[in-house]
Amino acid sequence: MIVRDLIKRKPVTAGLNATLSDVAKLMKENDVGSVVITEGNRPVGIITERDLVYAVADGLSPETPVTKVMSYDPVKVRQDEDVSSALSLMVSRNIRHLVVVNDEGDLVGVVSSKDMLKAVGSIALDLAIW
Repeated sequence: MIVRDLIKRKPVTAGLNATLSDVAKLMKENDVGSVVITEGNRPVGIITERDLVYAVADGLSPETPVTKVMSYDPVKVRQDEDVSSALSLMVSRNIRHLVVVNDEGDLVGVVSSKDMLKAVGSIALDLAIW
């Protein structure tokens, strides 16, 4: 199985001019745990629910620019990468979201730890049936 097989929806994105409030609304409206920050179709950052929690705990305003909180140069994986390699990357980097790109570096999607768990569970189920 390859990473592209795990992508079930279009990635939720925002530009560098977004605020914390903007990305929180996007997360709520789209029922996602992260927003990829892009320039054109290139991922330049990512902000997650955890980042928002920390920002609130630190007393940041909802109008704070996302660039003050996001992780720059997010961990990326190519869409044709094997799922096991991607999972290993997530574990070794202790992250819950992987940005998926094509060979040109353009954003294709996001894979979460939840997506990975479903895939691994499905593979394990298939093996158990044998």
